[in-house]
Amino acid sequence: MARPSAKRPKRPKTSPRSQGKIRHPGGESDLPAKLLAVTEEILREQGLHKFTLREAARRAGVSHGAPAFHFKDASGLLTAFATEGFKALRKLMLEYRAEASKDAAAQLLAVGCAYVDYAISHRPQFQLMFRSDSIREDDEQFKEASKAAFQQLQETMAPLLGPGESDAGRMTKLRLAWSAVHGFATLYLEKGFGLFYANNPRPPVSADAKRMLELLTGSFANESPR
Repeated sequence: MARPSAKRPKRPKTSPRSQGKIRHPGGESDLPAKLLAVTEEILREQGLHKFTLREAARRAGVSHGAPAFHFKDASGLLTAFATEGFKALRKLMLEYRAEASKDAAAQLLAVGCAYVDYAISHRPQFQLMFRSDSIREDDEQFKEASKAAFQQLQETMAPLLGPGESDAGRMTKLRLAWSAVHGFATLYLEKGFGLFYANNPRPPVSADAKRMLELLTGSFANESPR
């Protein structure tokens, strides 16, 4: 009589997406956040010109191919980092606006101060957010985040622009307001104010930025509609 063949234990089924996936010791879901955190470390310590996906992987404690699963390449990771920067900038603008009085000039001033304060506190992210040579400006999430931050400027500027203002005039004033805060922040970060602070190596940047923005918002508020 033939002996019955032993049944082989069934192997657990795996989905095609799970095959070949590189896992992170702390859990796969937290790897993108970890990579974004080490990206800031690298940019702050070594600068953008020395950033590599391999170094980000090394600092995150994973194989050099792991980041590619989430971000594809270095540009993808940098774009995600810049996207988070615009989200954080918008959040700070909203916080400053909530603390300010509700008049139009104060609301615009709050947005400008938030912009400068964010730039100084988050230099690597701020500088990357406007580097079209290093990030994918056509990325949908990046475009959505940057547009949402810019809308804070548009929203707070609108009450200070007269109903008879032409579209060209509105855009010119928006560019002026953005250029003022961005230029101030960039000059400060690049130590461009050396001539103004010859005897003070650490200028009271927040106070000076606020005074500049008060002059700017005051000019918009006092200008008669055209």
